[in-house]
Amino acid sequence: MPPPQRGRYWRDLVAEAFPGMVADVPEEIRADLARFSLGRIAIAQARSGAARVRRSSAEDRERTLVLHVQRHGRLTLTNDRSVVTGRVGDIIVADDSRPYSIDISAGNDCLILQLPESLLEGEASSVDWHGLLLNRLDPNVIFLRQMLDSLWNQRDRIADLADGIDTLVAVAAEIACRTAVRGSVSEIAEGPVQFARRHLNDPNLSTAMISEATGLSPRAVQKAFARHTHQTPTDFITQQRLARAADRLSADLHQSITGIAFDVGFSDSAFFSRCFRRSYGLTPREWRARTGTR
Repeated sequence: MPPPQRGRYWRDLVAEAFPGMVADVPEEIRADLARFSLGRIAIAQARSGAARVRRSSAEDRERTLVLHVQRHGRLTLTNDRSVVTGRVGDIIVADDSRPYSIDISAGNDCLILQLPESLLEGEASSVDWHGLLLNRLDPNVIFLRQMLDSLWNQRDRIADLADGIDTLVAVAAEIACRTAVRGSVSEIAEGPVQFARRHLNDPNLSTAMISEATGLSPRAVQKAFARHTHQTPTDFITQQRLARAADRLSADLHQSITGIAFDVGFSDSAFFSRCFRRSYGLTPREWRARTGTR
């Protein structure tokens, strides 16, 4: 397909496969998407270059959990309360009834499970798992990931699979989500990450500040971030601020770029612009021009 047509084709394909999603992509993007249904679930494989997809409002249909199984590259999901980054083997959960955006790295390969609320048992159907990161080292996550990989590899023989496989997938996904939530609540190491999320707009936020607030040593703080975010505290804080700034630049065309930079926690607009361009490949002004809501 000629480069000028790729961007439009990919945007249309994403909107068809994931109703309500909008793709912000360069016109020359190289990407492909394949998808199949199994009972009440659907599994897709998306491979693409650097891009962003976003959902601003819920569609008038059944709520669906969307699990992103990272196979290559990384994904960063941003919602109204947090930013989480998934690397190879991790799974990120999104609730498609709520707004969020996902930044997709170059050379990305992701399996996507669409799990309708009707498959979740009892109270699980109302639990808030939006933005949950399932760690690749958790045995329950490994089991779920291998199950989805196996189903994807057997998609050409889908008619040979017995009824009820979709229910088994839902149970495995629920177990993985529940263990991830229990782990984050019970481990004190999650404290530094949560503190950072709550104080992102404070320009003084740093490893030292987090250490003092949580009573942990700087080394313990660094270990907590490495375990729960796979990043240093500084990288995590910067990435979260940049993701929030990217959303603001797209949604609020009237506030100045410097004002947005200061609002999300940067104290130097030039430094913000350098960091933004390094992460997104565009200056803040170019990003706003390309993705801003008209």
